[in-house]
Amino acid sequence: MKLRIATRKSALALAQTTMAADEIVAANRGCKNVANENAAEEKIAEDNVAGENCADLSYELVSMTTEGDRRLDKSLASFGGKGVFIKELEVALLEGRADIAIHSLKDMPAEVLPEFKLAAVLKREDPRDAFLARGGKDGSRFMDLPAGAKVGTGSIRRVVQLKALRPDLEYVPIRGNIQTRISKLSELDGVVLAAAGLKRMGLADQVTEYFDTDKMLPASGQGILAIETLKDGCAPEVTAALNRVNHLETYCIAVAEMAFLKALDAGCQFPVASFAEIADAGVDAADVPTSECAGNRVLKIRGIYWDEATKRLLRAEDSAAFDVAAVESVQKAKQLGVSLAELIKKQLNP
Repeated sequence: MKLRIATRKSALALAQTTMAADEIVAANRGCKNVANENAAEEKIAEDNVAGENCADLSYELVSMTTEGDRRLDKSLASFGGKGVFIKELEVALLEGRADIAIHSLKDMPAEVLPEFKLAAVLKREDPRDAFLARGGKDGSRFMDLPAGAKVGTGSIRRVVQLKALRPDLEYVPIRGNIQTRISKLSELDGVVLAAAGLKRMGLADQVTEYFDTDKMLPASGQGILAIETLKDGCAPEVTAALNRVNHLETYCIAVAEMAFLKALDAGCQFPVASFAEIADAGVDAADVPTSECAGNRVLKIRGIYWDEATKRLLRAEDSAAFDVAAVESVQKAKQLGVSLAELIKKQLNP
């Protein structure tokens, strides 16, 4: 079986898509596709096993340029928000030119259109934001920059949080690929980028420092690669192949973070973010490595929202006992994201 994978043409998108495709192939090596997975749980009969062995799984990339890639002269909020990075890829799915599409989850809207579904996610990469100063590792750390220094970022979520830390700096809007943004250091004192993209591109050695999530909450979905398919019409063998690569813990985290955005009806034009972590009960989530299927754990989620009317950066957090292996884990994660949004709404309308 050959998977046709829709992806953006940028260097980062191609690198991430290739990485994800290789993981799908590796996860399916030596497996056999089961045409009816529910029946397979009860009885695996020869007539239920597809003849194609997953050891033969391969892929080809269907690359394209999206509206978000073409219109670099304007902010995303000014011409459609997050969907501008995925629309062309979804059209490829609808027209049968691709079997799956791979996105950075933070580029996706809070809820996919009814024709599609979030079929799987890969294990989350470093979710933090990174600061790159002129001079690289030897450059000034963010809090050591002189007053009036210029820092580049294309994210209003980052700007409102950076201003809370350093209101005396100038924040300059920048867009473009990673290399383009890094090149802006010739005229700026620093830029802020997602750590995940830098690490996937082998550019971590250019990071001056990483922002702790307590100081800079990442974008919802940051560091997560999402695999999208048609809701109906996706071939059973494709669904089975994606189930084998899906990282359930990250999937639950993704559901919680995106549910928060949906409940607030917020997109990239809003300074809003959420960040979820799963940890052993009584232990800080940031100090615990991820592991699947562990009981007695806690799902913790934090969120921010900039209230333009009062010029306040609102913060809230919520948590719940959580077993990622439980049947209801995805629904429980969704409910927690909605609950966090309600805490923010209460601050908006006291």
